[in-house]
Amino acid sequence: MDPLTLTLCLACFFAVCFFIAHYGKSRTGRSTEEYFIAGRRIGGFVAALTYSATTYSAFMMVGLVGLTAIHGVGALGFELIYLMGLVLAVAFGLRFYAAGRVWGFITPAQLLSYRFQSPFLGVVVAVLYHVFLIPYMAVQLIGAGSLLSGVTGGAIPFEAGAIALAAVAFAYTLWGGMRAVAWTDALQSLVMLASSIAMLIVVFQLAGGFTQVFAKLSSEPEVLSVPGPHGKFVIPVFISMTVPWFFFSISNPQVVQRFYIPRSVRSLRDMLRGFLVFGFTYTIIVTLLGLAAHVLVPHIDNQNMVTPALLTMVPEPIAVLVIIGILAASISTLDSIMLTLSSAFALDVVKALRPTCSDSLALKLGKAFMVVIILATVAFSFTRGLIVELAVTSSMWLLQLVPAFIAALVWSRAGRLSAASSIGVGVAVTAILSLLGVNPLKVSPGIWGFIASSITLISVALMESPSRVGASFKQGLEEFIKSSLTA
Repeated sequence: MDPLTLTLCLACFFAVCFFIAHYGKSRTGRSTEEYFIAGRRIGGFVAALTYSATTYSAFMMVGLVGLTAIHGVGALGFELIYLMGLVLAVAFGLRFYAAGRVWGFITPAQLLSYRFQSPFLGVVVAVLYHVFLIPYMAVQLIGAGSLLSGVTGGAIPFEAGAIALAAVAFAYTLWGGMRAVAWTDALQSLVMLASSIAMLIVVFQLAGGFTQVFAKLSSEPEVLSVPGPHGKFVIPVFISMTVPWFFFSISNPQVVQRFYIPRSVRSLRDMLRGFLVFGFTYTIIVTLLGLAAHVLVPHIDNQNMVTPALLTMVPEPIAVLVIIGILAASISTLDSIMLTLSSAFALDVVKALRPTCSDSLALKLGKAFMVVIILATVAFSFTRGLIVELAVTSSMWLLQLVPAFIAALVWSRAGRLSAASSIGVGVAVTAILSLLGVNPLKVSPGIWGFIASSITLISVALMESPSRVGASFKQGLEEFIKSSLTA
């Protein structure tokens, strides 16, 4: 593919995104609530699209296509577990939304700080977010760099592609905040879906059609069964990969923060319904692409390079559209995480350590800290790790925070000590097992950390004195939810 043509097409697309971001900035006030969560005034349609774009990244069209092509249909089960986890968004999303409305929370860590009456806990969680999410942010740059380098035959180096994507995401996130991110996400998610459908049609035509593809796959039954042709999806590995994915909707702060932005309960419901439709459709498309890729490029053994190889086989206009779609997916996830981490630094770290700091100064410091975030992400991306593994690793660490969040929302007895102990034990167990290279029963350290975190929270909470704040917090949530549902 001609690098100049591709660069010009990308420049035109990014120019449209910048125009949308600038318009979003013109509609954004100067408060932290306006900048970080768009004043809680995003409608259901845009909320559904930004939720989808935030969730689905380069992981799908680069990582999952490659995973399916090399390791078979087990990848579909892996990704469908994530969609099954949407039941958690349904169960807890309204409670996050209510907490944001009643107490004015902007970040997920603020909820923990208030509920457990511990600003220090909020600082710790914010720091952990920064540490755990850098690998997932790097996934987006690795996907972009691998893609651009692969389709241009190295004319656009991996490093140049990664840095360019980081610069674009940084620029319009810094400029426009959540409203700019949500509106550009809406465009990008539609481009993601349209380009993947176009790619699916063309790739299946190249492979001889749907019937021919599955006729060829039927001669390799291990591709259409688990654990797959290389034994990837044995039960311990499948558990290790899917449990963090199941809890993704309440463990990843950039997703949790989406529960704060809808303008109403109805918009929240529309957001979740829209995401379910988008997510299921996109998952099926990407998995089918991976199976077709197994037929067309069976010689590729690096899962990050399967999609670039496919793109060299399709007509250039389709390839350019798909590349734009993949980069749109990468940017939409990258900018959402960047904004979330910026808000965590400004409100959970700066404001906690210096309570007298004004909102305007905290906002400026949060924006400035984006530079540190993006530089760390670029540096990590140069390791060129495998996309699926890095994404799962990030979620594995974030999984250790889940018991504390669930307890904060539904169990009034849990207190400061049980929440802090739960997080500390979960992270410690995961870290120790990881450093020792030990996987008991061949299950990853993160799963054992999660089990230890859950047991610790329950055990310590039962020994703690009942939390008075916990009871009033739960009552406040339930009263708001009841009034919202009956309004």
